[in-house]
Amino acid sequence: MKQSFIIFSVLFYISCSNFSDEHFGLVIHGGAGTITRENMSAEKEAEYISKLSAALKTGYEILEKGGSSLDAVEATIRVMEDSPLFNAGKGAVFTGEGTNELDASIMDGETHQAGAVAGVKTVKNPITAARKVMEETRHVLLAGDGADVFANEQGLEIVPNSYFHTERRFKSLMKAKEKEIEKHGTVGCVALDKKGNLAAGTSTGGLTNKRWGRVGDSPIIGAGTYASNETCAVSGTGQGEYFIRGS
Repeated sequence: MKQSFIIFSVLFYISCSNFSDEHFGLVIHGGAGTITRENMSAEKEAEYISKLSAALKTGYEILEKGGSSLDAVEATIRVMEDSPLFNAGKGAVFTGEGTNELDASIMDGETHQAGAVAGVKTVKNPITAARKVMEETRHVLLAGDGADVFANEQGLEIVPNSYFHTERRFKSLMKAKEKEIEKHGTVGCVALDKKGNLAAGTSTGGLTNKRWGRVGDSPIIGAGTYASNETCAVSGTGQGEYFIRGS
């Protein structure tokens, strides 16, 4: 029987005043993961829409007040990372070993500076760790235990790995092990501020049942995240390997 799917992906707001050149815009996505209609109640759908709207509002208010696109992207993604609804932060999926390993990246379209973390296990908000990598080190990507240590040294909020454990995601892991499937999902945001600067960010828990320290496109600059004032800002979602091979 053919199944019907809902994809919670994009909400956006673009402000274009007739009286000013201070245009700004914000686009977010909650991931390309699929949810069957029969498993989606009206209440759950409303919950998703409410949280996406809250994230959108957070970033919009920053931009409206003249804040930077980087600040808007980080703050917007943090809202989604703090929700168990999305495969990022609190709602991150499980690895095949029953742990949670998170990835994130952020890029400044004005300077082309970027930062990312991969495989972190104790950072509550990986997008903030990614920005710290960009602003506080000469590196672009930190991975594994070293990234967790760095985040701790930077004074970011550290949580036990059990913080990311949710019953819903654990059930998804059990189903994935039975059927040998890999579910994916990501959250992301791109923004244009009143100064004309672009920024992009992406955060994810990766694939359900992933193994061997697998890392997808989300923390890879130019594959999962990219921003340049000269062209565009992009946050990817989907099967990361395809984006990496094609970048």
